[in-house]
Amino acid sequence: MPSHDRTAPIPGVARLRHFAELPSTQDYARSLLENGTAADRTLVWADRQSRGRGRMLRRWKSSPGGLYMSLILKNRRLSPSRLAALSLWTAQAAALAIVRETGLTAVVKPPNDVFVYDPQDDGAPPKKACGILVEARGGSRRLDWIVVGVGLNIANPIPGKLAARAANLESFARRRLSVDGMLRRLMAEFWPFYRKFV
Repeated sequence: MPSHDRTAPIPGVARLRHFAELPSTQDYARSLLENGTAADRTLVWADRQSRGRGRMLRRWKSSPGGLYMSLILKNRRLSPSRLAALSLWTAQAAALAIVRETGLTAVVKPPNDVFVYDPQDDGAPPKKACGILVEARGGSRRLDWIVVGVGLNIANPIPGKLAARAANLESFARRRLSVDGMLRRLMAEFWPFYRKFV
């Protein structure tokens, strides 16, 4: 069962389903769509995922402290040819949310990743903090639905084998950050980009 909603209203979200843990928010969102119980702009959010995934079925380590969410969109006006642009613009929205919530420098690495710079290490390359996964179903001219997945490292520990190329935002901002606040900021930044498609 979903956990209690601990957040203030989230910009643009019609229905929130918040869980302490799921195998995958993306898979849960797809199951809602497949059984016909998903409303447009439903947000599936989990504090932890046991089988989080990214593009090409890559595993996404999803320990508590990160933001793991999937947004259901039923937009039949969006051309299938623009899904790649939607993925990129979602990454742009995530980068803006990071900048405005933390003050860190964030850059988008196409097609779907966001990297951040450590402000106390000018010579270091940026590290991955966020990944986007956009999935859809439909035909060649019209989509039945879209699921926009976001995994964002905020305070979750980064496994040692990934530390050379990934980071959480708190380690670079060097202060506590709110997952709830980052979620609301991300959604506030997302909708202006999304309206370009509708």
